[in-house]
Amino acid sequence: MLAPLRAFLQSIKNRKYKSPDDLYRKRTLFGQINEFFKYQIIASDTLAYAPPLMGNPMRAKNEKTLWRDETDLFYEYLDDDRKEEALNRFNFMYSMIKDRIKKSDAILDVGCNTGFFLDQFHHKGHKNLFGIDPMRIAVKHAQENRPYLNIQEGFFGPKKFDINCDVMVFFGSITRVPYSDRLFDAIDRCVNKYVLVWIHESLDNFHRDINVGLGKKGFICIDKRVVSPDYIPIGYEGADGPMFRFTGGGDVEKLFDSYFLFRRVDPDNWSTDQAQ
Repeated sequence: MLAPLRAFLQSIKNRKYKSPDDLYRKRTLFGQINEFFKYQIIASDTLAYAPPLMGNPMRAKNEKTLWRDETDLFYEYLDDDRKEEALNRFNFMYSMIKDRIKKSDAILDVGCNTGFFLDQFHHKGHKNLFGIDPMRIAVKHAQENRPYLNIQEGFFGPKKFDINCDVMVFFGSITRVPYSDRLFDAIDRCVNKYVLVWIHESLDNFHRDINVGLGKKGFICIDKRVVSPDYIPIGYEGADGPMFRFTGGGDVEKLFDSYFLFRRVDPDNWSTDQAQ
């Protein structure tokens, strides 16, 4: 009896999206519903995160435990090729914001791990640098090897972990904040000026539209860049093409990274000439 029901649910889950617009509309709707209930009620994962069209009640709890207890310093980028890629990503993101911020502005890296990217800000002359990450070993490594950074252990979202900042950056970590931790509420409480985000927009387990979520909190997207793996912006030679393409079963293959810069529309603490 369960087999036909399971097959029916799978057939719904694996229906192809009609177009890229259809993909974004449905994923945004899923995210809106999940944000309202503070829980992943609806899922369409092709990964092993959740059953079709329902959330996995143990997912967030298990993931948090795994992130806290992980011991591999993967995001210290010890491999030369990975380090080069990470530095390309940082420099590309920094180019979007460097002329908009002051050296004295407080920068918070959410999911900073060992502080690798914060360290790059430090090399650029920024001194007011903060980070938060749940991974105990990574935070200990950062505190021992980069004592000039202000990094604390914790999960972004709950109010007890709030850190006020002028600029908040997400180097891919925005996808790891569960609905129950109220991502957009936390950003609204903490950020004075800008939110800078790197993300694969086609990521299956992120049923949220950051334009919608941040728009409701008074942030607007003032810059978006979609790049090839070599960090060439779309529109330049060698980088033209779709951001993603559909594969069999309605799956989506990521082709490019997306970078967003959001600005608070009506901030209290900074002049309008900085917003230009």
